[in-house]
Amino acid sequence: MLRSNGIRYNPRMGNLDISKRIRQAAEDGDPFAQFEMSLDFDFGTYGEQDFQKAADYLTKAANQGHQSAEGNLLLQHVLGQAKTYPPEVVFARLKNRARSGDREAQNNFGLCFQFGYGAAQDYGKAAVWFRRAAEGGLATAKFNLGGLYYEGNGPEKDPTLAIEWYTRAAEQRDELALLQLGNIYQKGLGVEVNLKRAALLYLIAYKQGSVRAANHLGFMFKNGLGVDQDKPIAFQLYLESVNGPDTPEVAEGISYRGTAYYWLGFMTENGEGTKRDLRAAKRWYSRGSECGQSNCTDALARLRPATAPKRRRNKTLN
Repeated sequence: MLRSNGIRYNPRMGNLDISKRIRQAAEDGDPFAQFEMSLDFDFGTYGEQDFQKAADYLTKAANQGHQSAEGNLLLQHVLGQAKTYPPEVVFARLKNRARSGDREAQNNFGLCFQFGYGAAQDYGKAAVWFRRAAEGGLATAKFNLGGLYYEGNGPEKDPTLAIEWYTRAAEQRDELALLQLGNIYQKGLGVEVNLKRAALLYLIAYKQGSVRAANHLGFMFKNGLGVDQDKPIAFQLYLESVNGPDTPEVAEGISYRGTAYYWLGFMTENGEGTKRDLRAAKRWYSRGSECGQSNCTDALARLRPATAPKRRRNKTLN
């Protein structure tokens, strides 16, 4: 799948309304505009992230022969974000594209085997196709192959090879590889702990627009890990991590948002990096609890007596 390059821009430049012009062209049936609209909804460029609308535009563009649109649409099916075609059709189309040498299709065909989509789950076959795409230079495939070595699915578990493939992907600025490698250096998983490198890798991902990287950086700045401690910056980073849309690969994994809500609540409750405000803290904890964050639920129970409205006593008339 094509990924956002992280460039942030103002959709209005003078009298040039880019979004409106592209939307109108898409409605007029132009496949290039339809593909652009799909990316806008895929990545939430203008604040609205909607995979179904993205799939609708991809279908329209793919039906007109737009090859990248078809590739993205097939991947959306594998990821469970679209249901335009049955699994066996998606599997067959990806197989044909993969055999033709399409690196993206080879990676996505590997995902079919990894997830058991359109075929029986087979990590060994997934590794074969990830490797083909990885050796062809595709960063996403390098990350996926690293994941198989890291977990020991298919290939035998090998942290050294996992880190090698994660590093190759991170060198190409792959967002998930940057985050995973940052976590490995932060926690010393198979390598020496290197907090400065971990922070740097998170910064590079953040520079590309990753709001999950903002979450990681918030933790680093809050605790002074690999960077000078700066709690106001940490608070702002946590805000960004819950307010911005994330890449399609992690948009449905809301657990990291729950973590950010917890720290926003904690910092607001204790006046760290922001003004102390128990009612505001309660609101942050409530959002985290809705994400299934248990420590937010516990914090709500703890704050309930302190934030409950005080009852007025009625004065008795003598």
